[in-house]
Amino acid sequence: MEQLLLLNEGMAIGVAFLFACLVSYFAIPVIIRAAEKKHLFDHPDHDRKLHSEAIPTLGGIAIFFSFLLTFALSPLSAGMEGFSYLVAALLILFFVGLKDDLVVLSARKKLIAQLSAAALVIFGGDILISNFYGVFGLAEIPYWAAVPVTFFTIIVVINAVNLIDGIDGLAGGIGTIASLLFGIVFWYTGHLPMAVFSFCLSGALAGFLYHNFSPASIFMGDTGSMILGFLLSIQAIEFIGLSGEPGFAAIFGNASPILPAAILGFPLYDTLRVVLRRVRRKNSIFQPGQDHVHHELLRMGFSHKNASLLLYAKSISLVAVTGLLALLGMNVNLLLGSVVFASLFVFPTNGLKRRVISMMFGFDWLAYRSEKWGIEFDHNNTTDLTVAKEEADIETEPVSEQEEIEEIDRIAV
Repeated sequence: MEQLLLLNEGMAIGVAFLFACLVSYFAIPVIIRAAEKKHLFDHPDHDRKLHSEAIPTLGGIAIFFSFLLTFALSPLSAGMEGFSYLVAALLILFFVGLKDDLVVLSARKKLIAQLSAAALVIFGGDILISNFYGVFGLAEIPYWAAVPVTFFTIIVVINAVNLIDGIDGLAGGIGTIASLLFGIVFWYTGHLPMAVFSFCLSGALAGFLYHNFSPASIFMGDTGSMILGFLLSIQAIEFIGLSGEPGFAAIFGNASPILPAAILGFPLYDTLRVVLRRVRRKNSIFQPGQDHVHHELLRMGFSHKNASLLLYAKSISLVAVTGLLALLGMNVNLLLGSVVFASLFVFPTNGLKRRVISMMFGFDWLAYRSEKWGIEFDHNNTTDLTVAKEEADIETEPVSEQEEIEEIDRIAV
């Protein structure tokens, strides 16, 4: 009887995933035609935007519509507390994101919208981080501390996802993987409303990703990235409470606060990396630039497709390693340390790894890269190539993506 119930629940979740995928898949061509008719395109600027053609940025409309429609129609969603507040929060982010995609809004206005959406689900839906389960020696935390911690988490995840939306298929693919992983664990532990929540989002993203994967015919824009980051943050917060569930604790112990950090490891790592770089250069952290991990991969010669696939694989490997260590019963603080160490090992580190290798083994990493990729480097200056370009402050005529990369290389040497 229990197995039959599990099968029925699985079928309901599978149907929700498929329906969301189909709605998103068929909605995108309609949006593209409307964008073409009204000339609503994102034009390349050869600075932050790396595409070579004008492309619509309204894919977030399809993600929003397919997720909300599918989740609202699923009978399993009835058990979610504060559903009306979730809808209100999504509507705020949708319209603010849409306006930003069309006419561009200031960072302050977008932050106000994000804080408003967070407040709705925190106070109306009781989405709250109230227990650290041993991380930093903390267990339950008082309400006055839980509220700002939850606000901070939601805002960071929203903007982390927004920052990785820089090449074809990256944000959509990372979001699909993360949401599927969250959904599988929610389903296994019997949190069916959150399970269908996760699978509706991953289905909506999968349908969108068909059109967004390189070569992309549409982008998700700020509408999509803010909604995606917001929905992923809700899943992460709900996931953190799973260590209080016997079914989860029997397998992973108190690892529920750490596994979301691994699942969202790439966007969180990239955000921290960019912030540190810009603070070090005394630049505004809100200033756009080509200093993200995916830009590094493009400069190494990866295509949009291969860079996205590589980052998918790195993200999955980070989760796999963390999950394995949690299964082996590693202490929760050591587990957090392993996530940080693994992230430093897997993702670019502003030259830290090559300096360590040079000090330990006397290996000239810059010379190796020069030989491998045919690029000359100044051995006394390991500054990122983008920084070299920014410091040169050169105005160039619009060129192709490959010519832009070659120009950056020329300036760096």
